Amino acid sequence: MLTLTQLARFFHDLAFTTWIGSMIFMMLVLTPAVGGKGIPPQFLRLMGIERFKNWAWASIVILTVTGTYRLYGRFYLFDLFVMTSYGKLMLLKISLFLMMVLLTAIVSFNYAKRIPAEAPQKPGEQPTPGFLRMQRRFISFSTINLALGIIILFIMAIIR
Repeated sequence: MLTLTQLARFFHDLAFTTWIGSMIFMMLVLTPAVGGKGIPPQFLRLMGIERFKNWAWASIVILTVTGTYRLYGRFYLFDLFVMTSYGKLMLLKISLFLMMVLLTAIVSFNYAKRIPAEAPQKPGEQPTPGFLRMQRRFISFSTINLALGIIILFIMAIIR
């Protein structure tokens, strides 16, 4: 019989894998496919920007709930938490997670809606300089977010 702690760990790992996997898909498949080539906004929506946003936020909620549950009761005094190497790594992991949430908010609430709206409307139409600038920022924020996620994955490997 599975315990609640084992289920929390499974869903925590599943949510993290989904979030990072979505970012890898965006960076390695979706972004190069779009690449400012005058793809109509309807196609951008079909390719997954909205799906990514929904999965990312569902993953963030699951990670927050399961992560809080998994830490709850493990350390009863904050001083004990920050005095151990495990606690220090966990604080680093939580800090990086919060940075990722902030970057995800910027990407999903700012760029994910504006990019399809400002994309070239007809195939072959040249993108505007504003669209290209926005696309570069989207890629930069997404790349930083993915790098933070990989660092968290490395921290998780050390902690286990």
